[in-house]
Amino acid sequence: MVVQSLGEVPTIGGLLEELEQARRDNADKAEAEYAPDGHRVLIFLDHESDAIDDEALYVITVYEPGDG
Repeated sequence: MVVQSLGEVPTIGGLLEELEQARRDNADKAEAEYAPDGHRVLIFLDHESDAIDDEALYVITVYEPGDG
């Protein structure tokens, strides 16, 4: 996904839903890497390793916990 505007930036919650859905769908890869405080810093999805252009890599570089 190439983000054209801030309105297109996915939320972390949305990315986590996508990750869990990929795991339920038995994607070939549905992985996350975590920061020491437990939030995700990288999400990698590859639904079919033999397919071209179905991979997604999300890198979370700025994170501020919300209120609540």
